Amino acid sequence: MEREKIIKKLLHTLEHTEEHFETIIQLLKDLNLDCKEYEELYNKLKEANEKIKKVVGG
Repeated sequence: MEREKIIKKLLHTLEHTEEHFETIIQLLKDLNLDCKEYEELYNKLKEANEKIKKVVGG
């Protein structure tokens, strides 16, 4: 796969991963379950994603 296609797929996957975490957190909240660990993971995920986006130019 050429580099541009890989980067495009990576950025798409990073975006959807964040969306899935947002959904998990909201569902846990809706069920009155503790979501603190998922919120912490989500924040780390967002930081890591931002670093990757800067490297690949996304």
